[in-house]
Amino acid sequence: MDLSLMTYTVHAGQPGGLETLDQIADFARELDFDALELSARDLGALEPAEARAICDERGLAISCINGPANLASPDDPEFEAGLAQGRALIRAAAQMACPVVMVIPGRARSEADKPRAAERIAEGLRRLVEEARDAGVALSIEDFPNPLAPYASIEEVRRLMDGVPGLALTFDNGNWVVGGDDPIDALREFADRIVNCHVKDWEPDPERRRIQCPDGTWIRGGLHGEGLLDHRAILSALVQTGYDGYLAFEYEGVMDHLEATRRGMAHLRRVLEDVPR
Repeated sequence: MDLSLMTYTVHAGQPGGLETLDQIADFARELDFDALELSARDLGALEPAEARAICDERGLAISCINGPANLASPDDPEFEAGLAQGRALIRAAAQMACPVVMVIPGRARSEADKPRAAERIAEGLRRLVEEARDAGVALSIEDFPNPLAPYASIEEVRRLMDGVPGLALTFDNGNWVVGGDDPIDALREFADRIVNCHVKDWEPDPERRRIQCPDGTWIRGGLHGEGLLDHRAILSALVQTGYDGYLAFEYEGVMDHLEATRRGMAHLRRVLEDVPR
């Protein structure tokens, strides 16, 4: 499996973050990443061809492009605007020779609104999946860490994917915990739909304000190897599914994000060396 750096992890809005895509790509090259996963907002005013050139100059592939495509709204103009967001991501991916798009398709307005929002999201995703297929791009969602996202748990993701033939999954190893599930159970459930993988960690949140899990515990982004997740078990199970795509490094904690990436990647590389193939 090749290693990708999520631009979200080290962009300018993060502690210690970098101002430009050139700087992010230089940092990725310094740490021997194989690729970047581009968050749409990190492209800024760059055209897809410019982003592709920045990566090509450093020998980096583009593993995925991710961004919002708000498909949950009952308002037709807002729904059409969400479809336009998704189409823009698909076009950019095709122009950058990027194989995967991950959309974040919005959320419900309340717990009671989740069934309606799920149906609306499925409606939009069915249309985008066809357009992505025509463009030679896999369209995916991730298990999202928000209780109002109707695709946070295994049950919710299964229901959505059953309703959208051809929809793929970006497997986020940590977000299943927020949905109340075991990441390894999710791997077994969706092994044949995974086209991309995010690798993060969590730690207890002493301020009790970031994310509350179904069991009542509070968590926030943590440093790989010092957090709550068993990366060895999860990555071993991932290998056993036959997955051979990218592992995209993600950190969203409170320490300097460049240092967290250096330390976190050193840990993950040690783990990967011991994972049986």
